[in-house]
Amino acid sequence: MFWLTGSAIKKAHTLLGQECDALVFDAHSGFDVNAFAAVSGTLRGGGTLFLLIPPLDAWAAFPDPDYRRFIPYPYQPEDVRGRFLQRLVRLLKVAWYGRSGFSPTVGLKSDLQAVVVATILQANTPMVLTADRGRGKSAALGMAAGQLQAAGKRVLLTAPSRATVATVFKHAEFPPSFFAPDDLLQTLPQGDVLLVDEAAAIPVPLLLKMLEHYPRCVFSTTLHGYEGSGRGFALRFQKELDTYAPGWQAVRLHQPIRWVENDPLEHFINRALLLDADVEEGVCNTPLHPFYRQLNRDELVANEPLLRKLFGLLITAHYQTRPSDLRQMLDAPDISIHVLEQQGMILAVALLSREGGLDAELTAAIHAGTRRPHGHPVPQTLTFHAKIPKAAELICERVMRIAVHPDWQNHGLGAYLLQHLLGFATRNGADYVGVSYAMTPALLRFWERAGFVLARVGFRKDTASGSRSVVQVKVLSVRAQVLFKGLEQ
Repeated sequence: MFWLTGSAIKKAHTLLGQECDALVFDAHSGFDVNAFAAVSGTLRGGGTLFLLIPPLDAWAAFPDPDYRRFIPYPYQPEDVRGRFLQRLVRLLKVAWYGRSGFSPTVGLKSDLQAVVVATILQANTPMVLTADRGRGKSAALGMAAGQLQAAGKRVLLTAPSRATVATVFKHAEFPPSFFAPDDLLQTLPQGDVLLVDEAAAIPVPLLLKMLEHYPRCVFSTTLHGYEGSGRGFALRFQKELDTYAPGWQAVRLHQPIRWVENDPLEHFINRALLLDADVEEGVCNTPLHPFYRQLNRDELVANEPLLRKLFGLLITAHYQTRPSDLRQMLDAPDISIHVLEQQGMILAVALLSREGGLDAELTAAIHAGTRRPHGHPVPQTLTFHAKIPKAAELICERVMRIAVHPDWQNHGLGAYLLQHLLGFATRNGADYVGVSYAMTPALLRFWERAGFVLARVGFRKDTASGSRSVVQVKVLSVRAQVLFKGLEQ
């Protein structure tokens, strides 16, 4: 049995790769949805998950301690509307609680994984292995790694974090050598085969660099899970593979091993946390006149089809989207959601976060490095790192996310939506619009074309993306123009 409460919830990642027959998750200590999604996958078929919560009809009004992770200063948990929990309660009331009728199928497990392992052993071209959670994907990687090493091959393993590959090591009789993505590309160790687990959480440019140095690669990822967007990975990376390695192989594991197909718990977790939300598919005429609107979050949480379409697009566009992003989008104060639509289809979406407007005393303390209030990342970066003394006093609208439907990229929709965001920010009294992201040449060009100027370049590269973070701003008010006049185009 795994019992998660208090500080144990923060260490939920240490349970990855393990299994249990009973799982207790105490939501009174803070409903960490990332931890909940992760540990639910450790439960074996026939097991039971106990979710300890306040009275169901009162849960949405509960000042969840987990709110402190995403609410900015000076907000308190009592200020949160609890839209995420309102929706979760609604889904719990209609959830199917039938027994799964699970019985272990060792033979099936061996047969399915034997096919995958054999394919990996024989593959001389890049291979993409995909599966939903609980299908034995990581175990198959471990078995293949062990057999390759036993045959005298040197196997390298990389993943966003070592914790996510615990199952690989558990099933590898002769364990592979692990390297973080940035370390792998920096040192380029010798190896015969490279295994990339949870590849969806690694940016495509890094994966292509790995492919350049290690032609015999296996890219493995979870299609729907807390690790990142496997669906977005499929759309982005497989197009690149068609160009760089036309003979690449695709293998998918469909049959669950830890539980039966159509398991009620898996169905509920996927639905509640939108782990299975995909980009909307459909026919849309050329978007000459898309309709812009700001979405009301109370209406959004009550409109399940619209919520799934919107979050599915965000998942597809960003290489690392987690359940906590859904909760933050619905609940964090001062977030606004903006979309471009045509014929009922969401073509683009953006999230804005209102930041700054801090008092002079706190701003001075931030500039001096003695205070670091929660939230307000762009105003604080400008005040402390860029040494612009009063930047945090100004009001900023930060672009948290901006995404365009994959079928309608390179049609100017991102720039068109951004113009509406600038208009929204101006009407609502913002002094400037800011953005922070992992820099790539294409993204830098996009923001520069929109008139954003560079305010800061980070010193360290992100271990997952291999890119430096940058902050750019677009001045809207006279006082921002005066304060930021030292920034160069």
